Amino acid sequence: MELLIRLSLRNLLRQKRRNLLLGSAMAIGVAILVTAGSFSAGISDIMFNRIMRYVTGHVSVRFNERGGVMREIFRDGERARAALQGVPGVEKAEEGVGYFMRAIGNGKSDNIILVGANMSAELSDKERREIEESFRVVEGSWEGARDSKAENPIIISAEKARYLNVTLGDTVRVRFRDMFGQDQAARLTVAGVMRNDNIFMQPVVFLERERAKALLGYRPWETASFSLTLSDPKRGARAVADAIHARLKPGLASMEASVNGRKTALFGVKSDAASREALAARLKLSPAVLEAALRRDGALLDARTARALGVRQGEEFRASWARKFEPGLGETRLKAAAIFSGEGPGGVLVNDGKFYAAYYRDLPAAGAAPAPGWEALLAPEWTLLPRTYTTDDYKKKYQEIARSRGKGTTADVSTMYETASDILKLEGVLNLITLSAVLVLFFIILLGVVNTLRMTIRERTKEIGTVRAIGMRAEDVRNTFLLETFFLTLFSSAAGVALGFLAMSLISVPEFHPQDNPLGMLLVNGRVYFLTTFWNTAGSVLLIMGIALATAWFPARRAAAMSPAQALRHYD
Repeated sequence: MELLIRLSLRNLLRQKRRNLLLGSAMAIGVAILVTAGSFSAGISDIMFNRIMRYVTGHVSVRFNERGGVMREIFRDGERARAALQGVPGVEKAEEGVGYFMRAIGNGKSDNIILVGANMSAELSDKERREIEESFRVVEGSWEGARDSKAENPIIISAEKARYLNVTLGDTVRVRFRDMFGQDQAARLTVAGVMRNDNIFMQPVVFLERERAKALLGYRPWETASFSLTLSDPKRGARAVADAIHARLKPGLASMEASVNGRKTALFGVKSDAASREALAARLKLSPAVLEAALRRDGALLDARTARALGVRQGEEFRASWARKFEPGLGETRLKAAAIFSGEGPGGVLVNDGKFYAAYYRDLPAAGAAPAPGWEALLAPEWTLLPRTYTTDDYKKKYQEIARSRGKGTTADVSTMYETASDILKLEGVLNLITLSAVLVLFFIILLGVVNTLRMTIRERTKEIGTVRAIGMRAEDVRNTFLLETFFLTLFSSAAGVALGFLAMSLISVPEFHPQDNPLGMLLVNGRVYFLTTFWNTAGSVLLIMGIALATAWFPARRAAAMSPAQALRHYD
């Protein structure tokens, strides 16, 4: 084998010009492939770890109360966080607080999106570096946004600051409607001005998350939606979403309440037509009587429960219960609109709108179980939306929610493939471009290697006959030509990798700061971003070498199959 290697290297040097031309073509091809692959990997990294991570997360867990798109609130934060704990593949779960507001600066006003950001000092160096790269503070600092003495210190985009005519230390007044529909006003202090090349981030104003929650009316035990960062989002997003979805299965919403000093249970009644029809049949009431009884403050009681509580038909009464997160009692006023003679679930039935309003306002410390067989007709703690796997199904799901105008909280678990498919399509386009480059390189290498070997074999036919006549085996002749191709491709690939790295370094030098251009989000610090990995580079080299050796196999085998006598009689 050592002799064959020396012969193949000597033969490469004998045909310098031809091998130099073919090697240059291969080197350029490898450089293009490495550069294109690194650019595609860079765009993928930007989308998954910079855009998707901050916009929707790799997996999103959303809570909406009463069908309100901007009312993202879940009343029992402990339950929500428990569902996210210990799920394999989840690196981080960030609470996402965002709200549209009308901002008034110095003589100008505009819409902004207030975003609650984690500005704690507990961020890792990597996370802090990524934030600083994505949101470059050009005036002030992120530390200023943590100043406890300042009134709601914010980080605002340079474009929005310029439009509102505000600068460092100025006050921005905002008007908005909080989580519960109450009109509010507040003052924000500009603690920093940032630049971001992503056009979609220009309306964003960052405020420390806990301050943002307090501003919007969240209580300490309540939470907003969550954005999850995964270790392997491409492979693990759906599995993680499915696992969390299974953990968020709701129980029955009920209260262990007190009426006239006697214990009872409060249940909400589902408002969909099928449930109401089934309920009317079980209670032996006409649908009209049932609907009339469940309007506004109306309550339904079976005769036994009414006697036990000392409540008569048409009488108003007060129900109270121990609260889960606060001392004291929660309470609601009801009216015994109907008392039926049949068997009920063992408590007071209330329409779900009235029930959820009281239930969410003061979560009960304890619930109660209904009589067997009633769970399907009673209101759950929340409505868990079905999993969807395409953008179209995701849109249809929320259109249906908007039409139904649900009374309770909806919980939904979705992946980036549903919520931001248009952004992710860009990765497919880039992969298609890379594939096209590979196909072009394939044909270049195929033609170059075949033509070079055919000419080489033709020129060295007598030499092949001579070495065969003195005892060289046919497989050694074949291996000599394969080794020549191997070393030529190896040296060319090394030169191509170096050329590719040089090209990427030069392309990354100029800075671009496009204004109002969506392509700006594909830049990092204003520069074209390349992500080079060992496997990406090694894969490109191995691909080129595999194509070259596969192409050289057939001419090399044909040369080895010539008989020594025929080769020696050959004339050019």
